[in-house]
Amino acid sequence: MEEHRSPSHTNPAVNAAGSAKERSSGPAFGGVDIGESEGGYFLRVAMPGAMRDEGSFSISKDGTVDIQGVIRYEIPSQVPKMKVQQLYPPGPFALSLKLPGRVDPRMFTCKLRYDGIFEVVVMKPGYSDTPAQPSYRERSMPVNT
Repeated sequence: MEEHRSPSHTNPAVNAAGSAKERSSGPAFGGVDIGESEGGYFLRVAMPGAMRDEGSFSISKDGTVDIQGVIRYEIPSQVPKMKVQQLYPPGPFALSLKLPGRVDPRMFTCKLRYDGIFEVVVMKPGYSDTPAQPSYRERSMPVNT
């Protein structure tokens, strides 16, 4: 009988700050999936409750990814007191992680899906059609795309 083994995965170090650090249970905020191809990386980050128009994303040549944002939600006024609260508290958050290798920070796409999953595709150096610009170290953009 053949034994089925899952591929080995390394757990990237994800540093959380703000409201992303305060929660102890509930939906996984900051859960990360990283895929790699010959030419680039695919990254998914769970960010339930993050506002589409109140965040920023930056990526550096060394593969460091920084995400900042805000969690907002309202509790209906007719609910005087929460009995169970497992969602992240509202407020600003910051997540930082490092991809397994170097990237070309000029060559990426990103979007925050309506279900709270942030997706990034970024190319490795040498897999873009654009000549490299050695002075370009980091690229930032709002997370509302």
